[in-house]
Amino acid sequence: MNAYTAHPLVEGFPGKSSSHGAFGWSSMWLLDDGERRVLVDAGQPAYIPLIHEGLAKLGLTPDDVTDVLLTHMHWDHVANFTMFANATTWVGEKELAWAADQPAGTKFIPDLHVQELLRRTNGVERMSAGQEILPGIHAIASPGHTPHHLAFFTERTAQGMIFAGDSVKNIHELATLRADSSMDDEQSVATIDRLRSLLTDTSGVLLPGHDVGLTVVDCEVQRVRPQHAVIGYFADATGGEQDRSIG
Repeated sequence: MNAYTAHPLVEGFPGKSSSHGAFGWSSMWLLDDGERRVLVDAGQPAYIPLIHEGLAKLGLTPDDVTDVLLTHMHWDHVANFTMFANATTWVGEKELAWAADQPAGTKFIPDLHVQELLRRTNGVERMSAGQEILPGIHAIASPGHTPHHLAFFTERTAQGMIFAGDSVKNIHELATLRADSSMDDEQSVATIDRLRSLLTDTSGVLLPGHDVGLTVVDCEVQRVRPQHAVIGYFADATGGEQDRSIG
């Protein structure tokens, strides 16, 4: 089997806004082995042009994506699954059932997307923890942020890669084992500890839900590259857009 090459379509950013709900700047990665083009998470609606641009740089279009793996049922990880017409969308069976049981308006859960995943009889497959979803890509139980969150591990890349979704959102969580925005703090601690051990054992890289890739070097968690976000701000009536980029 060919190895996967990994391409970041959007690298996540660990920002929050209590005044405007959330940034929702989550990670999106593409794995390509020449036969399958596997998208890990589908991003939020504002990512649509970034997805087109990122795929175009690789000589691809959304129609070339063969599979979409969803870590969990929050809006910024699910919203764009419908734009990949030829892809099979893989969703955790227990996670989808849990999301479907929540009342409309439950925070972070996109009601219409949940219903569409339930409605579709073609192009949607259920998956479970411990399953080899696709050749060389394994689902790992990673509860805490949501009750049935899944992470993914592949050894068919240049180095082992753990796609943690929001079970590990950023460098702070991996370093401290303390998760922000968790439905079960105890489960989150256990999940982060388990994924950090896997990261150390494989000398790989962990791709968080809202940060650039992370590694552990001499017991210290490090980013693989500096974090950065380009932000413009209109501060007043006369000055025009000002650069308020972070990083």
